[in-house]
Amino acid sequence: MATQPYYSDGQVTIYHGDALEILPTMTSSTVDAVITDPPYIIGAVSAGNMTSKAGGWADMMNSALWFAAWYREVDRILTRSGLFWTFCNWRSLPVVMRAALDAQMPITSCAVWDKQWIGTGGTQGLRPSYELVALLCQPDATIPDRSVADVIRHKVGSYKEHGHPAEKPAGLFSKLLAISALAPRSLVVDPFLGSGTTARACKDGGHLCVGVEAEERFCEIAAQRCAQEVLPLG
Repeated sequence: MATQPYYSDGQVTIYHGDALEILPTMTSSTVDAVITDPPYIIGAVSAGNMTSKAGGWADMMNSALWFAAWYREVDRILTRSGLFWTFCNWRSLPVVMRAALDAQMPITSCAVWDKQWIGTGGTQGLRPSYELVALLCQPDATIPDRSVADVIRHKVGSYKEHGHPAEKPAGLFSKLLAISALAPRSLVVDPFLGSGTTARACKDGGHLCVGVEAEERFCEIAAQRCAQEVLPLG
């Protein structure tokens, strides 16, 4: 890759930039897994019901064009046994499904992340306690542990330790890595790194990670998290 990294320590490499500019520079068929929490594109309303958080159907399908563009890059860089985990919610699921269809990457499962915590919500709806994780598998990918169900329980609260509004716990990402059953020092990519949760989980689990983040302040937070070494016990 010709782009200069924002941070690199031999295990984690972070790039400050646009995912659609960085992903095309990555070598094809070299990545073992992609785990990411992309923007849900909520509030991007240009037509339809202006009070809707997801916009109208045309807005969602326009969003799907952008999703499909980087899905195709994910498809290109993954090995034939690679796995692609991407977070979404009930509003953005139609966008993910359309993008997967356009990119010709089948959704093989959709896991429910049970937060074991109830968030805030308006009086016209139920208070949210879950999000979704779509799993898109390459042709030779497998989930070896057949006892893994499509409900993943991992407790979380309202506190965002590293200041990212959509921050998710590193332990949850560690669970996804464990379910993926990757070999030691497998290469994982996160095109929307945020505050560095995927990178931190990879570092803790003994994997390599390449992350891309558009906002420099979060690149710095992610770099600081990755620079913290894990001390051996005993």
